[in-house]
Amino acid sequence: MLPVLFTVAIPAGWGLPLAILVVVLLAAVRAWAAVRAGRADRHPITPWAALRADGWLLAILLLAVAAAGRAGLLRDRLELPLHTYGLLMALAFLLGVVLAQREARRRGQDAERIADLAFWVLVAALVGSQVFYVALNPEEFTGPRFMADPPFEHLPRILVVWRIGLVFYGGFAGAALAAFVYMRRHRMPFLAYADTIIPSVAFGHFLGRLGCFSAGCCWGCLADPHLPWAVRFPPSSSVYQAFAGGGYPGSYLSTDHLSTAPVHPVQLYEAFGELAIFLLLVVAVRPRKRFHGEVLSAWLLAYALLRGVLEAFRGDLARHAVLGLNSGQWSSVAILAAGALLWLRAPRPAAAPV
Repeated sequence: MLPVLFTVAIPAGWGLPLAILVVVLLAAVRAWAAVRAGRADRHPITPWAALRADGWLLAILLLAVAAAGRAGLLRDRLELPLHTYGLLMALAFLLGVVLAQREARRRGQDAERIADLAFWVLVAALVGSQVFYVALNPEEFTGPRFMADPPFEHLPRILVVWRIGLVFYGGFAGAALAAFVYMRRHRMPFLAYADTIIPSVAFGHFLGRLGCFSAGCCWGCLADPHLPWAVRFPPSSSVYQAFAGGGYPGSYLSTDHLSTAPVHPVQLYEAFGELAIFLLLVVAVRPRKRFHGEVLSAWLLAYALLRGVLEAFRGDLARHAVLGLNSGQWSSVAILAAGALLWLRAPRPAAAPV
């Protein structure tokens, strides 16, 4: 468990120009991806035209940077910790795009469009996961209005998005909606491309849950101290800080207060469960694919079962039961139903699709 790999120190006065440079580089990467996608579609566009197409996004980012600079948030010396969780999430995103593009090329699909789609899916997933978190934990946003930590003490809690938790089901819903809208706009068959992309989601989720374990978030419930794989998290972890914050009984910390009490490593349960699902999809389901949507429905069914079982071992959120099931288990039921419906109703072609 290593929440922070190292810390990058940015000297005073360098924050604003570096932030502007990051925005410019992001715009350049977006333009380059659009130019490549245009060539693949045989509708070439110039880099300048690609930049103008994303002008609104560039303007919003520059305005955000300017507002942060005017508020003095980028003026003083900054210390930016490189979190293991963030690094693994970034790695999961990049590897997921690479895997999806590789499979798209093998199937004769537009690999460059997948790179562009990935950007919007990432944004929608972050928004959806945080909206779902707020909906499940309204009590965190009905207390004191402002943050206590400078320099963000004057911002409403709900606007400090990097301090809000992430909920996978909310992120998946946002990503699926963004993918559907994008593919419809660009006339990309949704189920065919979803079958190409969904194994990458499983593999990315595997890396993401390893990141959760390193940070000590999304933790499990108390475990028998004699359980061989039960874990104790250190004071630097999210779970220890939550247990020490007063919202949990004292029995959640060790007697010497140097670690948490033993808990289930539910992050690892889910991580290796998703790795098993990834292998199942790429080794058994995808090579024998009979209809578009089969790989997607297989993932929906498998993950819903995995998550529904693991909810019994989660201890990080107050999960209020309705008819014997908590919110995560009800979400799993909905995903399971969607997967079963897709499996049964997806059109079957006369011959196995490519």
